[in-house]
Amino acid sequence: MVKIKVNLKERSYEIVVVSDALGQLGEIITKNNWGREIFVVTDPLVNELHGEKLAKSLAAFKCRVIEIPRGEKNKNLRAMSKLYDQLVKASAHRDALVVAMGGGVIGDMAGFLAATYMRGINFIQIPTTLLAQVDAAIGGKTGVNHPKGKNLIGSFYQPKLVFADVSLLSTLSARELQTGLAEVVKYGVMEDNAFFKFLEENSHHLNPKAFKAPDTKRAALKVWEIIVAESAKIKARVVEKDEHENQLRMVLNLGHTIGHAVETVTNYKQYNHGEAVAIGLVAAARIAVNLNMLDDVSLCRIENLLDKLNLPRRVENITCRKVLKTLMIDKKVRAGNVHFVLPKEIGSVVIKDDVPPEMVKASLKEIGCK
Repeated sequence: MVKIKVNLKERSYEIVVVSDALGQLGEIITKNNWGREIFVVTDPLVNELHGEKLAKSLAAFKCRVIEIPRGEKNKNLRAMSKLYDQLVKASAHRDALVVAMGGGVIGDMAGFLAATYMRGINFIQIPTTLLAQVDAAIGGKTGVNHPKGKNLIGSFYQPKLVFADVSLLSTLSARELQTGLAEVVKYGVMEDNAFFKFLEENSHHLNPKAFKAPDTKRAALKVWEIIVAESAKIKARVVEKDEHENQLRMVLNLGHTIGHAVETVTNYKQYNHGEAVAIGLVAAARIAVNLNMLDDVSLCRIENLLDKLNLPRRVENITCRKVLKTLMIDKKVRAGNVHFVLPKEIGSVVIKDDVPPEMVKASLKEIGCK
């Protein structure tokens, strides 16, 4: 078990990285007196896979399970309204506790539900995907998408606990694991060269096949614990310094500026979030190379690692015009300028708001935009 404290004064909480320990959650909730009635927000597949184990852990509580459809396309205000209806119908009060069990979509929506219902009730994150364990569940970002952009409606609202059980990763498909690894690679490029090297050296272990045999599964879970814990430590350090993304926390958007635009112009159907981030990471690295900030060797290392992890580096059937137009309504636009997070070496990044549009367009063409 690894415990990582996110120090945010009265909003401080722990990220607990464990393996096969979901049964301990009820005892933790009781000990901390976080809620008397629990509303578990999840999706049908996650509930089928892990709901019974969670229900046993929460047997001492009055507990309701609310299922919402899977997928980014359902992360909208219409679905949020149905969540509010469920809590109102159950006469939920301020002592209710929302438990988000699922991936980033579930965590974002359940967190926004907790942030806004009765002006704020407690909630806990149980991230079941790698992407959520290393990124989405940490930092208090909650919200939903608007048809014109990703995560345009939301709030910063911290959970009481992030309970990351890496044994839950054994039920994921190869694609779901890969999409989380894009965020993991981001952390190495962003802040930790040694961690990036660790990923390069262990890339052959990072696949679902390792979970199949008991011996390899034990070894794989140890590797995943290291990956999740180190990623969580990096994100926690950044969040502590800049909770509300005023400036410093923007470094976490490495790969996301163009990645979010790619998701938006393809209506969240062609690429999942991690795949879009991988593409955005390559685009950011290529912008940095074209600005003479990053050397070609580092660019090759980034691209080679993404290749080893079976993550995409290029797009198909997307125009530069659509991506550039979408960039201008991104949350990272300040005073009419797009803020790009760009690597200057592996382990260090800078934020620039003066990248020439023609430079952005040239880099988009290098990743396959027409």
